[in-house]
Amino acid sequence: MLEKRGAVLETARRVSDVFRRAGIDAPIIGGVAVVLHGHVRTTVDVDVYVASDLEEAAGALEDAGLKFDANKREFLAGKVPVHLIEPRLAQPTPKRRSEIEEITTVSLADLINLKLKTGTTRVVRAQDLADVIGLIRANNLTATFAPRIAKELRSEFKRLVKAVAES
Repeated sequence: MLEKRGAVLETARRVSDVFRRAGIDAPIIGGVAVVLHGHVRTTVDVDVYVASDLEEAAGALEDAGLKFDANKREFLAGKVPVHLIEPRLAQPTPKRRSEIEEITTVSLADLINLKLKTGTTRVVRAQDLADVIGLIRANNLTATFAPRIAKELRSEFKRLVKAVAES
């Protein structure tokens, strides 16, 4: 896991707290979520799924002292980039939330759904499939987890579970 005092994890905690206090549904996704759900890997940024109003979320971050870099289209908390991800870019829509280490993130099933979808539809997102494999290993997932995966992604999930079991 990320160190308790690591800049990226501390930023994720801070961002989660900002949105929690503002009443904004904005769970952490991406690499931080992967780490929180047990697959150890590096990440340098914080990705946040904003289920509602992007402008409201941006305002909450600015009010909390994060600076917006218009050229890179990201907020900065010190040197840690924070990206706001709108629903159309994160499919299937994550429905369940988990609180892990004081950070609001998506459920394991929703995270796998997000990673499977992008990993199978965008070849440049091969890291997402590697994340799913890592999550399968870290959580000892088997085909019995498949009913929690979106129907259109289940066969790919089962294929990866089988590949992991055979490796």
